[in-house]
Amino acid sequence: MQNIFRAYDIRGLLNKEINEENVEKIGKAFGTFLNGDGTVVVSRDTRKDGDKLKESLTKGLMSTGINVVDIGMQSTPVLNFYCNFLKADAGAQITASHNPPEYSGVRFRKGNGVGFPESIPEVKKLFFSEKFMVGDGNLKKIKEEVPQEEYIKYITEKINIEKPLTIVIDPGNGATSKFAKNLFLRAGCNVVAINNEPNSEFSGRGPNPSKEKLVDLEQEVRINHAEIGIAFDGDGDRVVIVDDKGNVLDADETGYLIAKELLKEKMGNIAINVECSDVMRRIVDEKGGKLKYIRVGDAFLAKAVKENNAIFAMEASNHFLIPKYFPADDGVMAGLFFASIISKKNKDLSEIRKNIPINPKEKIKIECDDKLKFEVIEKLKEKFKKEHKIIEIDGIRINFSDSWVLIRASNTSHYIRITVEAETKKKLQIKIEKFRSSVIEEIERLKK
Repeated sequence: MQNIFRAYDIRGLLNKEINEENVEKIGKAFGTFLNGDGTVVVSRDTRKDGDKLKESLTKGLMSTGINVVDIGMQSTPVLNFYCNFLKADAGAQITASHNPPEYSGVRFRKGNGVGFPESIPEVKKLFFSEKFMVGDGNLKKIKEEVPQEEYIKYITEKINIEKPLTIVIDPGNGATSKFAKNLFLRAGCNVVAINNEPNSEFSGRGPNPSKEKLVDLEQEVRINHAEIGIAFDGDGDRVVIVDDKGNVLDADETGYLIAKELLKEKMGNIAINVECSDVMRRIVDEKGGKLKYIRVGDAFLAKAVKENNAIFAMEASNHFLIPKYFPADDGVMAGLFFASIISKKNKDLSEIRKNIPINPKEKIKIECDDKLKFEVIEKLKEKFKKEHKIIEIDGIRINFSDSWVLIRASNTSHYIRITVEAETKKKLQIKIEKFRSSVIEEIERLKK
């Protein structure tokens, strides 16, 4: 049970670590953390037992004196927006985001809709101490269409599609099913949708919109001669773009084009996590402003924007935050903004991509026991500090003249991940093998 409390949410195996009893306790712990006072908006994604877990969370919150507004099955972006819209004190979503269907969990939001990672250590402490406040909160249920309509109205008034686009939407049977299609139609796009029926097994292609899972989207883009394809993860906070030829964009390419557009409007700082490409540094250097490195985790994007007065923040995992529209990362909003960029261009996205100065990049993962992975990173820091100047914001990032390497422990699974970018594929493979060996050697040494 200790391991379900991650750096920025609570996540575990459904009906084992995450069950009705534990989720009710999580609700009690979060309600106690909030001093048993105020209003919390709750919702769920399309995962199995989502309604039961939402009811358990609600029961736990109300038992501490918290008033709950239940908005049913929603994407995380809609929950974020509605927390802000209602001026609530906090929000809570039953979700495991992009994880496989056998996982579930709870994600907390602040009243303005941004992530609430600082709540996790205290909620964890209260969960195990079981020292919960006692109260009698009220419950209000709102029809699912109501917050969705408010969100669609808000976003389509903010972001304008200049000329009609044909877009293929792939919600992956997740929480943006049907809703995302309606939004893009209202924005003035011609929309084709696949995997657009919500179901708990994510039977179309799974909740994680990884490149290998988007074959159907790629094909539909080509068949329909669409300008772009847009895929969302299980709860809708991630977005992946496909070009008109049916090729998947890397997060760095998507981020580059968003940053370039925003920097046209206003010079400013850009915040990126340590996994992001050097292409982001190049666009910031070209347009002015400063690049700020931040730790991995979508919950930290809003904090980075505030602390660095940034006009854009992104994660290499396809999380994007555009603060002039909303203070939290939002896959749906970023997808519509990206479509608005393409609607202004006279070139196809596949042609625009050719001018993005991006180098080969690869990420690998090495299995490592959760109990060992952070110790491995600390030992490697000691070793590499003697040889290199390292960035320690999150794991170990080493910048070379022709490449960079990042070694970090995953916050959500039992892996150590190595990310490498280099000028050539040959240099890339050399660096991967060198640092893979270093990580494996350290894991084996600590196992003894």
